[in-house]
Amino acid sequence: MPSTTHPANTELQALVAAARRGDNVAWTQLTDRFDRMLRSVARSYRLSSQDTEDAVQATWVKLYEHIDRIRDASAIAGWLATTVRRESLRLLQRHVREHLTDDPELCCTSFEPGADASLLRSEQSVVLTRALATLPDRQRRLLTLIATEPAAKYEQISATLDMPVGSIGPIRARGLARLQRHDELREFAAAG
Repeated sequence: MPSTTHPANTELQALVAAARRGDNVAWTQLTDRFDRMLRSVARSYRLSSQDTEDAVQATWVKLYEHIDRIRDASAIAGWLATTVRRESLRLLQRHVREHLTDDPELCCTSFEPGADASLLRSEQSVVLTRALATLPDRQRRLLTLIATEPAAKYEQISATLDMPVGSIGPIRARGLARLQRHDELREFAAAG
């Protein structure tokens, strides 16, 4: 059976190949195709309009610098989304500066143990909240209740959510399966 390539993938591969060769029309078509998505992702970090613009622009610059490294043109949307997320986080953290000093007392007293862990937990919470928001209402409410009250029995969950006991397991499984497919959660898990 011959393999068929989706016409959109063929078009995207041709577009990326042309951009690699320096075709300005191809670059314009790429920006027309993905710019709205990039802006949406950057705005989800609650950046100012200027910072959103900076994150998107930096993402396009990185694509220009690294387009030869993208093996599969169909993965370019994910690559762009990941890059704009990283640029957005970089912009959010730019006010944090390191100040070099040779004073060991200053170094030791200013160190806050667990700051990295706290930042990571905060970022995890934001990503999980966004992922949960994509779930249907019943799955989101069930998974939120189970996460906040892990000792709750099915009978309690049934009464709280007005959900038949026999539905809890399947709804939970469908919700968890959707979360496992959520791109941002998968990226976060892969990075950790």
